[in-house]
Amino acid sequence: MGEAGQSGKSAESTRGGWKQNPDAVRDNILQAAREVFAQHGLSGARIDEIAKRTRTSKRMIYYYFSDKETLYQAVLEDAYARMRKAEDALDLARLNPVAALRQLAEFTFEHHSHAKDFVRLVMIENIHEGDHMSKLTSISGQNSSAIAHLEDIYRRGVEMGLFRRGLTASELHFHISAASVFNVSNRATFSHIFGDDLFTDRGQQKLRRQVGDMILGIVMKPGLSAETDVPRAREEARMINPDIFRFLEVWDAKWATLAKGATAADRRVHFESIARDMRLPTPSDVETDEEHWIDSDGGPVRVRIFRHDSGGTQPALIYMHGGGWMQGSPETHWDITARIASWNRQTVISVDYALAPEHPFPEGFLQILAVARWAHEKAADLGIDPARIAIGGDSAGGNLAAAVALSCRDEGIPLAAQLLIYPACDFDRSRPSYEENAEGPLLKVAGMAATNALYCDDVEQLNSDPRIAPLSAESHADLPPAYVAVAQNDPLRDSGLAYAEALEAAGVSVTVERGEGLIHGYLRAMEYCAATETRLREMSAWLAKTVG
Repeated sequence: MGEAGQSGKSAESTRGGWKQNPDAVRDNILQAAREVFAQHGLSGARIDEIAKRTRTSKRMIYYYFSDKETLYQAVLEDAYARMRKAEDALDLARLNPVAALRQLAEFTFEHHSHAKDFVRLVMIENIHEGDHMSKLTSISGQNSSAIAHLEDIYRRGVEMGLFRRGLTASELHFHISAASVFNVSNRATFSHIFGDDLFTDRGQQKLRRQVGDMILGIVMKPGLSAETDVPRAREEARMINPDIFRFLEVWDAKWATLAKGATAADRRVHFESIARDMRLPTPSDVETDEEHWIDSDGGPVRVRIFRHDSGGTQPALIYMHGGGWMQGSPETHWDITARIASWNRQTVISVDYALAPEHPFPEGFLQILAVARWAHEKAADLGIDPARIAIGGDSAGGNLAAAVALSCRDEGIPLAAQLLIYPACDFDRSRPSYEENAEGPLLKVAGMAATNALYCDDVEQLNSDPRIAPLSAESHADLPPAYVAVAQNDPLRDSGLAYAEALEAAGVSVTVERGEGLIHGYLRAMEYCAATETRLREMSAWLAKTVG
């Protein structure tokens, strides 16, 4: 008992089966040996200790590696191979040379920060004057790829008139490695003397960014700045509001702390943390503590109420957050809903609808439809006017708001207005805005198909069901007045504009805000870009005027 699995096979037979895979055995030995060599060095390492950390025996280690020195050389070779493989996966050739050089520098810093064994092995080999490495011709071949990456990036930068001439790839590699290795090799002494602030998560993110700044400072031509004067792919031509870049730098740095291989659930938690960290002060005249749970055909759904403290019977807005149908909550979009409630002296019902991939269409849609029914049924209890209930949302939330507005029309549930902020109204990626803004910022076209499939994996339904693609509805007549806010530099821009045209053609009153100089998700940038707060104030003013 305890030694056999459910299949009835003994632990020994399972182990024997594993041993029949030579690559797996060898890899297991190398990983254990890497830990021991990094900790004790070549002379201090013991094969007995390595064997204890493996799933095999000392005899098997000698079978694969004739002696300790051969094993040490194999560990070195494997460590460099893993490093180079990760570099090759970056696909740097497709990036602007400025972005590519920054990514390579920051990747190296990040890799060394997490792969401390790699740095310690390098330190040990330097103690041995590189004696063992000199016997491994394969390492020179492996590391030539790092130089090749830098040569290609540097050549392209020079040809574009961005980088100064006269540098070599080896020089750049030296500077990148110097900072990245020092960050690990001297951490203990540096912390003892100067404190460990630089080795906290925040400190490491700042240093990583500064390593990229430093390398770009070395290569940029005099008079050019990597941040303000160099084209960011198509971003310069698109005339993005420069204040947006201040926001993106903070936003990207915070998302960069998400672990590789993170699940959808991991991303949600990370998003919640970022949103809380970046949340603006809540207006003092808004009450935010009230919550309700509502039953629906899609399961129970939570709503958070943002209510102006003036009391009385108020207009209401049912609001759905964005997040690609996979992440977000009333809490991540607090800044938007709290400000609408404050500026309009109204109530905002923020819906925590079910998220894909665990809860794909139609669960979230059905929950929101139930909230619309509930808001009318409980209007008196909520202190809202049932004749002045609007619906709205941003991005995926804008999609859901438009879709639910169609169903409310068909069911006879009155809505006074719909506020659609950079909404996805269909899934036609042949529109010009998808080509113009393929690389974002913030929203990239490359991942859209996969995201959409997690929400609804039936391609035909995705494109034809108005509850998913509201632009596909047979009729858009008799819908409430709409405010459609798009962003000039957003892949979804033309989808939103097409929906506005369809509404106008059906006789619906439509106001369009084109978001000049702005990007998808721009309402997140209110702390950094005054134009984004101005847009939200305009939306709020339209809403207040439309619902009376």
